[in-house]
Parts: sequence; C-alpha cells; structure tokens
Amino acid sequence: MSTILTSAIVEEAKSSVETYVGEANNLYEELSNAIRTLTSADFMGDAADGYNEFFNSKVTPALQENLTDPSASLTASIKSMLDSIKTQLLDTVDPQLGSANRDPS
Repeated sequence: MSTILTSAIVEEAKSSVETYVGEANNLYEELSNAIRTLTSADFMGDAADGYNEFFNSKVTPALQENLTDPSASLTASIKSMLDSIKTQLLDTVDPQLGSANRDPS
C-alpha cells in the first residue's frame, strides 16, 4: 500500500531526526561521564591517559562531526534533504501541477 507524501510526514521525519540526535547526545554524555569517572579515580597512568586521549580524539569527533553536528553531519544532511523535498516537491511542484490540472488549456 502506498502512502501519499505530505508536509506532515516530512515534519514528522525531521522531528524523528531531532529525537535521534538528542538521544545520541544523551548517550554520549553518559559515556563521557563514565570515562571521566574511570580515568580520574580508578584507572590511572599511561594506559588511562591513552584511553582518555582515544576517547577525546576519536570517539568524540566521530559522534559530533559525523552524527550530531548541526551543520555538517549525516543527520544535518538528512534534515536538509527533507527540507528540500518539502520545498521543491511539496511546496513548488504539487501546487504547479494542481494549477495545471485545474486549467489544462
């Protein structure tokens, strides 16, 4: 069964992306707190420093740049794509086709 694409569907998808970003940020904060606690009290020395450096130089950028950055991440691209679909297809093409269908001459 097919579904007709509407602005409401696009907005719901954008809202889902925002929810996903929020959850990813919450999970990152939990992980960051756990790493900070681990490396500040129970885990010390060169291995702890290396682990902390790995987290800060690899994990943090991977999450922020690739997933949650509001301007350049995958989720930002998805939101931009959804905006384009709404603007170009639903706000532009559909009304033009509607006018042409009403007045075919």
